[in-house]
Amino acid sequence: MKKAFRSLSIGNSFSEDALAYVHDIAAAAGIAWDTFNLYIGGCSLETHWKNFTESAPNYSLIINAQYVRMASINEMLADGSFDVITTQQCSNFSGMPETYEPYLTNLVAEIRKAQPNAKLYLQETWAYEIDSRHAAFPNYHCNQREMYERLHAAYYHAADSIGAELIPVGELIQYLRENVPEFDYKNGGISLNRDSFHLNIPYGRYLNSAVWFETILGEDIRGNRFVPMNGDEPADPAFISRLQNHVHDFLHRK
Repeated sequence: MKKAFRSLSIGNSFSEDALAYVHDIAAAAGIAWDTFNLYIGGCSLETHWKNFTESAPNYSLIINAQYVRMASINEMLADGSFDVITTQQCSNFSGMPETYEPYLTNLVAEIRKAQPNAKLYLQETWAYEIDSRHAAFPNYHCNQREMYERLHAAYYHAADSIGAELIPVGELIQYLRENVPEFDYKNGGISLNRDSFHLNIPYGRYLNSAVWFETILGEDIRGNRFVPMNGDEPADPAFISRLQNHVHDFLHRK
C-alpha cells in the first residue's frame, strides 16, 4: 500500500451511496483508505448540530461500508486523527440555503476545534429523478433542473462561507443526465437512481465513489481495477471503464 488515509463523514443515506466503494477503489490503487460514515437516514444539518450538542449516539457507524455499532459525532471526532472530514445537507433541504445556517457554521467550528489538521469537504448531493415521488420534490416544483440549480448554488455558497472544498457529485450526475445519451432517462436512457432519489446500485454509486477518489486523493480513476458486484455477478467492466472516463473527463474539463 502506498499510504494510509482516514476520512470521517457526518452524513445520511447520500453519504452511504458515496462511500459504497471508496475503500475498495482506493485499495485497488494501493491506498489504505478507511472510511468512517456516521449515518442517519435523511439527517439534516440542523439535526447533526442538535445531536452534537447532546452528544447523542444516534448514528450507525459504517466503516468501509460495513455497519459496526452506534456512535456519536463527539465520540468520533475524538477517535484519533482524520485526514478528511465531510458533511452535507439532506436532500430535502439541499436547495434551500436558509436551512444550512447556523448549523453548518456551528458544526464546522467544532470539527476544526477537534480535528485541526483535517481537510474539510462538503459533498454536493444531486437532484431527484424527473419522475420522482419523493415528498420533498414539490418544494422544487417537481422539476429536476430547478432542484439541481438551487442545490448547486446553495452548496457552492455554503462551501465558500466555511472555507471548505466541494465534492461535485451533483454536478456530475446532472451533466451525465443532460449530455450523455446513455443516461438520458427521459428519452429511454438509464436512470442513475434506484428509487428516484438514491443512486442506483452499482453504477450510480460507483460514479459517486469515483468522484470522491479523484477529488479528495487527486488520483486518476481510469484503469482502476476494482469492479463492484451487480447482484450476484460482477458489473460490466466495459461499462465501469466508460464511467471512469466520464468522471475523469468531467473533473478535468477546465
